[in-house]
Amino acid sequence: MKKEIHYYCPAVECKQLPLEEQEGGLRCRSNEHFYLYAPGTKIPVFVCADEDSNEYTLTDAAKIHDNSLRWLFKTFKTSEVKLRKSLVSRLRVKKGDSILVTGAGAGNDLPFLAESLDSEGVIHAQDFSKQMLLAGAERYGPLLTSPNLTIQFSVSDATNLPFRDAEFDAAYHFGGINLFPDIAKGIAEMNRVVRPGGRIVIGDEGIAPWLKNTEIGKMLIKNNPLYSFDAPLHYLPESARNVVFSWEMENCFYVIEFTVSDHSLQIDIDIPHVGRRGGSIRTRYYGQLEGIDPELRNFLYKEAERLDISRVDYLERLLKIGYNKDNKVEEM
Repeated sequence: MKKEIHYYCPAVECKQLPLEEQEGGLRCRSNEHFYLYAPGTKIPVFVCADEDSNEYTLTDAAKIHDNSLRWLFKTFKTSEVKLRKSLVSRLRVKKGDSILVTGAGAGNDLPFLAESLDSEGVIHAQDFSKQMLLAGAERYGPLLTSPNLTIQFSVSDATNLPFRDAEFDAAYHFGGINLFPDIAKGIAEMNRVVRPGGRIVIGDEGIAPWLKNTEIGKMLIKNNPLYSFDAPLHYLPESARNVVFSWEMENCFYVIEFTVSDHSLQIDIDIPHVGRRGGSIRTRYYGQLEGIDPELRNFLYKEAERLDISRVDYLERLLKIGYNKDNKVEEM
């Protein structure tokens, strides 16, 4: 039996209420929001980008993008098939899993994703551009249809996905995250909708730092300013695990992969330091005191050393002496 990913209202005020199918689209249970299907399809349209606002919203956007991809792989002397297979393999999915593709464009990765699932599971392709997304649905929807594989599409915002938490087993993005209006939110949303233990793989243009000021680096950036972008490693969630960073296509295309986790970092910040200074990670960070006279400070440090206790222990003892049981300052 085919699996299916259910939609949830992306409107902030609805707090992800389930969407119900009605004639011509999906309605939120709050009855405040209705999302139309694209004409002649069951593809919901959650966002409406202005037509002809950029190359991805033109009527022939998919054709233009195809030409760009041919130029890209020819220029970098890279096998498109080998690269896409390599990136998809890093998701580590298995038969029957579900995969979200953000910024899916015209769906060029869908055959490779379907192959990785052994044609059993769910692939949901999302893109902000209706023109690109519908082209992908037309190209690959019928082609990849099989008894055990579900291919779904939505015109939606990758920084505000219409899915509940932990819905997917993996999320994949190949090219385009540099253009997100909020890259941090785009990564956070992928992390939100993938279950703990699932994998996320993100790749896009970006020249390695040691190449940016070389002649070839400057030429590439002049040709396409997106090559000047740095890999958004600083936007990964604090809980990201097993992070792997690598370069493809002559160190001009970065790839970030990580495992989703719902656990905080396993670091005990209360283990006391052994030594003259003493304290712990927590007390050294939160326990900063106002500045005092350097001579007095040095005197206190020498006293702590004479008593063979840490500086933190000695200062804490002095501070405690200064308070009575009513937490009022004692005369000293």
